[in-house]
Amino acid sequence: MFSFIATAALASAGFLSAATPAQAAIVDIPFGPLSIGEYCAAKIHPDAWIGFYEASGLKCYTPSGSSGLIFRGAGDPYLACKHLTADVIMAALRGPSDGIICRAVR
Repeated sequence: MFSFIATAALASAGFLSAATPAQAAIVDIPFGPLSIGEYCAAKIHPDAWIGFYEASGLKCYTPSGSSGLIFRGAGDPYLACKHLTADVIMAALRGPSDGIICRAVR
């Protein structure tokens, strides 16, 4: 009888430990100018397909051959992160090459 109770207790303890949720992790997810452009085209201007997180903020552009870039509007870095990933966003940071780094909880 004792071994049956001990086995049942161990089995239920194993079940409880398997049922506990995993710890959340903070991750940095980098996105480049073309990914930012997806946000720009969807939320800022339909012709904008490249974006940069510049020192002055997130900017959206349309490339224009030899004349460079045509400015199409400014966006919100946090909302760009929300657009680019389904993760819970903690912060939007400026990344290398004027990309964006979305700090998220997974």
